[in-house]
Amino acid sequence: MKTARVLLVFLISGLSLTAWSQERAHVQGLRFYENLAERDAHYEQGLHNLSAQDELDYWLDQRNYELQLGKANFSAYLVYMRVKKQAYQEHIQACDGSCIHSPLYLEKAREYLSLSDNDDLFGQLESKVVQHLPKKKGKEQ
Repeated sequence: MKTARVLLVFLISGLSLTAWSQERAHVQGLRFYENLAERDAHYEQGLHNLSAQDELDYWLDQRNYELQLGKANFSAYLVYMRVKKQAYQEHIQACDGSCIHSPLYLEKAREYLSLSDNDDLFGQLESKVVQHLPKKKGKEQ
């Protein structure tokens, strides 16, 4: 009976240790995406040095990466997007007008931030937005 108790204690300890190490590995994996999001946000702040085509290519690649991450690992995607949003918020608050950003960067920042309360920060873009509504067959507009 005493041997069974000792074995049971070791078994429970082993299972607890295994669960703890798996959770720790999961948290470490999420920290990778936190660091990646911060690094990407800081890189994107300097995109004004690229040509318009290179910047557009970057944003297309970034969108594809985020879509693939969301499909492959949704919890990592959520962490990545949360940290990226925080980095964008911090940058916009620190930007005192001396920051140079392209209209495409501001559009993407608006997407990341999903700000309804800070529309005044991006007010200059609203006049440049063009909406395309296709004509329906058989109806003239």
